[in-house]
Amino acid sequence: MTFRDRLEQGRERPNKTEAIIAAEIEDGYSCDYFATDNIKSLPACLELRLPDGKSEGLPYSLITRLTYNTDSGILIKSSVINVKITGRFLRKLYDYLTAYRVRFIQGNTGTDPEEDELFVNEITIEELE
Repeated sequence: MTFRDRLEQGRERPNKTEAIIAAEIEDGYSCDYFATDNIKSLPACLELRLPDGKSEGLPYSLITRLTYNTDSGILIKSSVINVKITGRFLRKLYDYLTAYRVRFIQGNTGTDPEEDELFVNEITIEELE
């Protein structure tokens, strides 16, 4: 095989970097109350966006427990804070949280256009001592 043949053969092979990047991208999800990242290996920190404009970041590495109950909502326990999320149709949000894919959760901003869609009514943050 000549040098020219090896060059041509190398051009025909897919770029390894492109293949790795393509393997790391998934479908994302987004709505008014939460969004997910579409990159599997992204370092994960959950941002809690409160209606008053304040935000708090919680690294997924600090989360010790996630609990979902249709009546009481989602409870996120960590070593530094506990977070309670109440609302409607929160199961999808919980599923993405357990996969560490949620980038942010937005608390109620006063708009609830769909009564049959996911809705985050309140985010309560309890500081642990």
